Amino acid sequence: VRYGIPVLTVVWNNMNYQTVRFAYDAYKGKMAASGHYAGMYLGDPDIDFVKLAESQGVKGEKAANAAQLEAALKRGANVLRDGKPYLVEVATARYGGGAESTWHESFNLAGKRKKAV
Repeated sequence: VRYGIPVLTVVWNNMNYQTVRFAYDAYKGKMAASGHYAGMYLGDPDIDFVKLAESQGVKGEKAANAAQLEAALKRGANVLRDGKPYLVEVATARYGGGAESTWHESFNLAGKRKKAV
């Protein structure tokens, strides 16, 4: 937006670091045995890339299936013709070892506090 570059960004969002998780799973160590892949799950709360883009002045939308993706890409192309950027966030499935794991370490700073602020 700042530089006026018409670019279409497509975010393939599987809500985890899948390539890294593959490597951990292939190792067959403690993470694979427990199903707890530390730092791999990116949800809770989910990252909303469309809202993130909008916070920077870039319009966008989400697509959950092929028909929605096709329509979103067409809308994005029209926005590019106007000289503006556009973002499409596509929900994709996780697969492979640990794919269904949404485990993440629980940490609450307020719960660790010793005195009131």
